[in-house]
Amino acid sequence: MSIKIFYGSDRESMMRAAKRALGDDYEVVEAENIEISDMDSIFRGVSLFDDGSGRKILIKDLNTKVECFEKLPEYADTSFKVIVVCDKLNKTFAYVKSVLSCKAIESEEFTTTEEKTRDKFENLKPFQDAYAGRGADAVRKLRKIEARSAPQLIVGTMAGQCIKLIDVKNKKAVQALKIIAQADMMTKSSGITDIWMPVEWALLEIAKI
Repeated sequence: MSIKIFYGSDRESMMRAAKRALGDDYEVVEAENIEISDMDSIFRGVSLFDDGSGRKILIKDLNTKVECFEKLPEYADTSFKVIVVCDKLNKTFAYVKSVLSCKAIESEEFTTTEEKTRDKFENLKPFQDAYAGRGADAVRKLRKIEARSAPQLIVGTMAGQCIKLIDVKNKKAVQALKIIAQADMMTKSSGITDIWMPVEWALLEIAKI
């Protein structure tokens, strides 16, 4: 069926969402009880819990077992409904990038209201610096927030800010928006190995306008 990853600091909301998605009679697996050799039986094995409609599994904190978490893309074709719940993920780690960039795995971040407000403010800073011509500063600020954000989110924030600046006389904002659109397409390309590269490129190009 599918693998979904719910992660973030708002554990309560995350667990409510997981329970709604799984419904009744699901299995709960704690990461501390999982070894790499257990992955096949979890994602492809049979269970007494299976009533014929397919297994439903909630896996808690799999990111604490890096060797297991990084294997998730290999099981993206599972016939079961699996939800993995984790605390905050460091998106600068290569194995986290690899898992979250797998198109066959859905992911959703759950953050508190306070964090959303802070992150929204921090996510604006790289674009503001780039638009003011400070490309190096923009990239430095981007790298500070990479661990708790996502390229698509930053691109969306940049586009939103740019649209606010557009008017008949503001050709700079129009050019910037075209660059952001190119970056958006690049983030969706399967050929991109560094998921943050398109955003850095866009910031530096905008700073040159």
